[in-house]
Amino acid sequence: MTDSKAFLSRRFVTGAVIGLGLLGAKAVRAQISIGGFSTDDIKNIGKMLKGLTLGEEDEIRIGNTYYGALVDVSGGAYANRSIQADLDRFSVPLFDTGTRENFAWEITVIDNDQINAWVLPGGKVGVNKGLLRYVDNEHELAAVIAHEMGHAEYSHALSEMKKSSFADGLSGTVQRALVSELGGTAGALSAAGVGVAAGPMLRLVTSSYSRKNELEADQHILSVFAKTGHDVRKGCGIYQTLLDTVPKKAKGTTSLFAGHPDTQKRLDALLEASANLPASNGQAEPDASYMALKQTFPTRHHYLRNS
Repeated sequence: MTDSKAFLSRRFVTGAVIGLGLLGAKAVRAQISIGGFSTDDIKNIGKMLKGLTLGEEDEIRIGNTYYGALVDVSGGAYANRSIQADLDRFSVPLFDTGTRENFAWEITVIDNDQINAWVLPGGKVGVNKGLLRYVDNEHELAAVIAHEMGHAEYSHALSEMKKSSFADGLSGTVQRALVSELGGTAGALSAAGVGVAAGPMLRLVTSSYSRKNELEADQHILSVFAKTGHDVRKGCGIYQTLLDTVPKKAKGTTSLFAGHPDTQKRLDALLEASANLPASNGQAEPDASYMALKQTFPTRHHYLRNS
C-alpha cells in the first residue's frame, strides 16, 4: 500500500515539517503547541474524528478522490476492455437495486491475484481478477458485489473513520495535519482534509470492517438478491471457497475474509437466513456476461499463493 504521506497536499506537508522543526527548537512546560493546537489535541484526535459531521456529499467526494489512486496502488485496472465491459454489464442489475440515488456506482477489474474486492464511499467498487478466478457461479460473484454495496449503502467507512483504531493508524505527520485541518472546519472535513486521511482510508476499505458491519453487509446480499432473483444459497459458496483456499495459518484480513472463525460464523448466518427462502429464488438462465468472464478466468479449486 502506498504510504499515506504520499497523498498529502503540499500545504499540509510543508506545515507539518515546520511544526516538527518548532518542536525541536521550542519546548513549552505544560504543552507543546503546533499550529495553534496542543499535544493534547493530537492525543484526542480520535475524539475529534468522532465529532465530525459527515454526510453523503463527503462520501461521494471521498470516493471520487480516492478511486483512481486505490485502483492504481491495488495493481491497476486490468488491461482488457472486453473483460471490463463484461463486469460492467453483469453489475448493472445489482447496482440498480441501490437506494442511494446520488451514488454513481462504478466497478473496475483490478490486476491483482488476491481473492478480494472492496468499495469506497460513494459506490466505487474494485474486484480483483484473483476473485474472478475463484467464484464458481454467477451467484457468488453477485454476492461479493452485493456485500460491497452494503458497506457503501450503510456508510460503514464513515463509521469506521470515527473509531479510535482508525485514528491510531494515522502517522504523526498526518495527525498533526489533520488536527490543523479540523480546527478550521467546524466539524466538517474539507477536500484538503479528505486528502490528509488517504492512506488509512485505503487500508480500511481493503481490510476487514468491524464484525457488526461485515454481518450487516452480508445481510445486504439478501436484500439485493430478493430483487435480482439470484440464489443466496449458491452465493454463499464464495465464503466456503475462502475457508477452503486460504491457509488456516494465514495472517491478516481482507474486505471479504475476516479470519477462519469469523468467516465461518458469517457463512453460517447467511445459510441460516437463506433456509427460509423459497427454492425458486434462483435465476433460470446463466448470465451471459458472467459466462464471458469465465472464458478468461475459469474457476480454480485450489489455492495458488503467487498465481
